[in-house]
Amino acid sequence: MPQDASVLFIMLDATRADRLSAWGNPRPTTPALDGLAAAGALFRRHFANSHATRPSFPQLMTGRYYFQNVLRPFTPDEHPREFPFSQGDPTAAFLPAVLRARGFQTLGVSAHPWLVAASDLGRQFDRLELVGAEATRGHADARDVVERAGAIWLARDRSRPVFLYVHFMDMHMPRYLPAGEPRFPVAGYDWRRRFKPNGEPLFHRERRRWLRADARDFDDLDRRHFTAVYDARLAHTDAQIARLLAAAREDDANLRRTLLVVASDHGEELGEEGRTDHTDSLADGVHHVPWIVAGAGVAAGQVCSRFTENIDVAPTVLELLGLAVPPGTRMDGRAQLGRDGRLVPRAGKPAVYYAWESYRAIRTRRYLLRENITGSFVARRQGDVVLYRVDRARRIRLRLEGRAARLAERLRARLDRRLARREALFLRGRYDAPRTRFLVRPEFWRLAPETRVSCTPVDAATGRRDLRVRGWLWSGRGVTVLRPGDGAPLLLTVSAPDGVYEVEAAARAIRPMPRLVGFAHWRRESFSSETPSVYVALGAVRAIGGHLSVAIPAAAAVGRHIVGLRLSPPGVASEAAAEPGAEDEELRVRLQALGYVE
Repeated sequence: MPQDASVLFIMLDATRADRLSAWGNPRPTTPALDGLAAAGALFRRHFANSHATRPSFPQLMTGRYYFQNVLRPFTPDEHPREFPFSQGDPTAAFLPAVLRARGFQTLGVSAHPWLVAASDLGRQFDRLELVGAEATRGHADARDVVERAGAIWLARDRSRPVFLYVHFMDMHMPRYLPAGEPRFPVAGYDWRRRFKPNGEPLFHRERRRWLRADARDFDDLDRRHFTAVYDARLAHTDAQIARLLAAAREDDANLRRTLLVVASDHGEELGEEGRTDHTDSLADGVHHVPWIVAGAGVAAGQVCSRFTENIDVAPTVLELLGLAVPPGTRMDGRAQLGRDGRLVPRAGKPAVYYAWESYRAIRTRRYLLRENITGSFVARRQGDVVLYRVDRARRIRLRLEGRAARLAERLRARLDRRLARREALFLRGRYDAPRTRFLVRPEFWRLAPETRVSCTPVDAATGRRDLRVRGWLWSGRGVTVLRPGDGAPLLLTVSAPDGVYEVEAAARAIRPMPRLVGFAHWRRESFSSETPSVYVALGAVRAIGGHLSVAIPAAAAVGRHIVGLRLSPPGVASEAAAEPGAEDEELRVRLQALGYVE
């Protein structure tokens, strides 16, 4: 590896590996990326450690399974990874920060409105630019990203190495057809009758008002077209990447002094199992992502067929550059290429691990085991442990009995050995004392074993009879009591820094269910929104050992849909909500186009 090698880091947001030609897609989607893979190392079974951008980026850039949010704040007062009293981890090192400390220029070009200069990750760069785009389109086109990245590359300070990070969003919704027509059309299919130009379905809109990722109503032709649009955006991005590579080759024809890294934060489901988008389904379409390393002395034609993970990316880059992590810091991943540019002995792993606030999982060649939060509503509905047999593109859920139960115990033991200590260290030190109110959403509640709740996720298909249950009802977004039951309170525990809090149930008012007409409107008004409008005082409660236990009286949920618990530390006064400015409104429109907000 040359002493003065620069790094060109290409991030393909929402890109699944099996849609690249080098990973087996029969369509010619990625000739430029295929060429890079042939000229360097391709990691065939590479997996993201979580399902979405916000959890995945800390893993990619620190090589750690667990870390707080590093992107632009999104819901800072209601997500445990974003609470404003979160504190950094001095034992973690950001890849761009390590390189900057060793004399690299650290520059970035981003199409993602979360990856900006005013973020914890953005502050590790000398300069990070967000490429502008019409807000209703959500993100900039690859062509505009490459225009800016190419200009920055050519204008760099050539007296020292550069780390140039380039973030593409073209495979993320919304997905506009580059030429207005599918590059890979589905024969006999009139796509305009079924889909918008931005890729969203025109049919059954009410279903997707509840869950954007719902594709249970897609037929085979719909799925094929949806995939073809995705492939068209990927092919368009690949063509723009070819232009960026041409710019890099202008003064380094054989890329001998330029290390190329291609990675992805997560993949995307394309209608399989009745879902689109990148939910926490843990399906391979979401987690199996591309990883390519080439240039700067990396030997050509290398393929790693064992598992690798996104936490391996940062340590591999540092190893190739001959750089160690700073003293006192560590990474959970390990380098998969040596300083000689060749795969290390026994490259790869027998399994990969998924880690996020609401799940842990292990994926082996034949099995996927998921652990939900013990006592959570999801665990009540799915079980604390879910085991699948993976048969190529299919997942088959197994009953936890006999041989499957013994297998699950072995996989859980491996999961504990890999993640338990790391998770405990993360949880122990992630918060300072809170000085602001914060909201704990129901997805992070742990119910007491004796608490009885009917779990009925409400959506467009939910009928009156489904909601005629007595006592506590979980709707998928919150809890309510529509018909009186035994009057027992909802007993639960949440995570919170030690101290005394005034606790309130954050809720929305619910009118009585209509007897004749207007049920669909009532259902939507009652259960689709998660924005609280009323607060019911539950009293002062002390958190001990990082846990706060509370009993919500059944009466508090009659006529209300409780969508969170609001915790106020002592001395916090009520504050009027700030009026949104023009920049806030533009960001809201952009995030709405990306599917992040209602």
